[in-house]
Amino acid sequence: MENEYVLMVIMVTFIIGISATEMFKHYLKARQLGVGATDDSHLKDKVTQLSLQNQALIERVQVLEKIVTEPEYDLKQQISALK
Repeated sequence: MENEYVLMVIMVTFIIGISATEMFKHYLKARQLGVGATDDSHLKDKVTQLSLQNQALIERVQVLEKIVTEPEYDLKQQISALK
């Protein structure tokens, strides 16, 4: 009977320890990313930077699509295949 209680205490302690460790990992990750920071200007700057980068990438993809869909590109591909 006493062994059952000891085993139960060990199991509960193990579960609580693992849970606390995982919570601490999430806390450190969130802190590293700046989540929950009182300075929202940093987050706003990051969003603005990512939006500008996203717009530049969209423009690049549009240029690439235009190049690939041009008839001259297809002609160049056919000529390259003959060589």
